[in-house]
Amino acid sequence: MTTVDNTLVPESKIDHVVAERFIICRLKSGEMRVVRLQIGLPLPIDNDPGRWSCDVALPGLYPGIPKVPGVDSFQCINLAFGLIRQALERFMEEGGQIYWRDGSGPLGVMDLFS
Repeated sequence: MTTVDNTLVPESKIDHVVAERFIICRLKSGEMRVVRLQIGLPLPIDNDPGRWSCDVALPGLYPGIPKVPGVDSFQCINLAFGLIRQALERFMEEGGQIYWRDGSGPLGVMDLFS
């Protein structure tokens, strides 16, 4: 982990990030974690213009998220945002809470996407 603004943040899991946001998550246990929401640059799979994928990462909360496939770069990014939203909804259903990086909140998942 590295430090940004005196806060420990997880290392980036993606080489070419196109979208990123930091949030704070309170686990059901009460532990507070900085979570890095990341979407990577969509790229064609095997130079096929009809098959694309992009990386998605939520270091600090869920390790090992698979690449998101799509028919083009637009669909990849759209599906990546949907995957992040679903992961955070699941986290909250399991008793977690989400806060802005400055500690204000708690937030609903839709607060992050509006």
